[in-house]
Amino acid sequence: MKDVFLHIKLIEQASEENHPAIMIQEISDEETNTNGSVFKLTFACNSAISSPAVSGALDTSSVCCKNLQIFEKKGFTLGIVTLLIQTGHEKSFKTRIENALKSASKKPKSSTMKLPFGLCGCQEESTKGRDLGDVEEDYEWQTVISGRDGIGKWLLNYDAVEITDQIGPSSFKGVYKGKKVGIEKLKGCDKGNSYEFELRKDLLELMTFGHKNILPFHGVFLDDNHGLCVVSKLMEGGSVHQLIVKNKKIQTKEVLRIVTDVAEGIKFMNDHGVAYRDLNTQRILLDKRGNACLGDMGIIAACKSVSEAMEYETDGYRWLAPEIISGDPENVTESWMSNAYSYGMIIWEMVCGEIAYSAYSPVQAAVGIAACGLRPEIPDACPQILRSLMIKCWNDCPSKRPHFSEILSTLSRFNNNNTNSTAK
Repeated sequence: MKDVFLHIKLIEQASEENHPAIMIQEISDEETNTNGSVFKLTFACNSAISSPAVSGALDTSSVCCKNLQIFEKKGFTLGIVTLLIQTGHEKSFKTRIENALKSASKKPKSSTMKLPFGLCGCQEESTKGRDLGDVEEDYEWQTVISGRDGIGKWLLNYDAVEITDQIGPSSFKGVYKGKKVGIEKLKGCDKGNSYEFELRKDLLELMTFGHKNILPFHGVFLDDNHGLCVVSKLMEGGSVHQLIVKNKKIQTKEVLRIVTDVAEGIKFMNDHGVAYRDLNTQRILLDKRGNACLGDMGIIAACKSVSEAMEYETDGYRWLAPEIISGDPENVTESWMSNAYSYGMIIWEMVCGEIAYSAYSPVQAAVGIAACGLRPEIPDACPQILRSLMIKCWNDCPSKRPHFSEILSTLSRFNNNNTNSTAK
């Protein structure tokens, strides 16, 4: 736990000072020969750094990386490195390390053009023959959206959508074409800002297919007060997270119905080669009858204001699989295996009626999950079928976690056995 508090301190320091924060400790190593000393380097920086970049920057004729762990999320990096320092270079290597980390953490200039309310793939029409510096801040919305690939049909006329009630910090109820809809304001996408965003075509296909366990997507529109907003079906039952906060403990019958709906939705996505990103109870939505569907999984990529630094959003660590937390962000992405791990966390929260690792900060939870094998304790009263699913979903070996077809078969057999027992 001492290390966890050190990590938090370094992260806070790096965030405040806007350059890498480091801690160097000399450690004993029986395998070390007389040609050098072993040091443990712990560092944090407010930019993404890959493992190859760190080792490449640190490895010199006098410094050798023996072991390297990188934890990265949302552009923030925590690193733990074991270094062998050649004899005679102990006094000067700290400055070299600071310079190496600063060099490795330099962010490359973006090659993407940022336009006011620009859609990915739509820039060419309105910027042909113009330099980036020529882009005007007062572009009309209709000018920028006249793109290709049929994206324009998902951009709704602002007067076709009516916002009626606010139901959350950035969410609203509204009406579109006479139907009740849910409206979500996109963070950082205020009117007048210059930013970039992307409409993901793989998710567009899934969210407009009509699957009962995938939230239907209607489009996006520009509101005079709230900026860019996503319009989807209104789920009047709120999220599973809200249900847990309100009721604390959910009845087993209801848990089974919800987890079956969630598994159906994720299986549909996985069968189409798409993994759900950041799966958690806040993203599982309920209709007024209690049927569940997977909420918006980022069909519009997160907006980034030109003048606004990216936030280090860590709360999702509580549900993420260990290989996603600790993996190299350049090579690791969510998969059916990481979805299975997060699915187990969702079951646990519904069974226990509380948020996972609530006694830990997000960073403490991240380090515990990825480096120490931390998993929640399953209560004795938990039904055996749910206990078994959680244990399988949390397997340390990702490939040994159950596919969602297997999860659905297990739930179906249990429900059939219960139905037969009741009939008798």
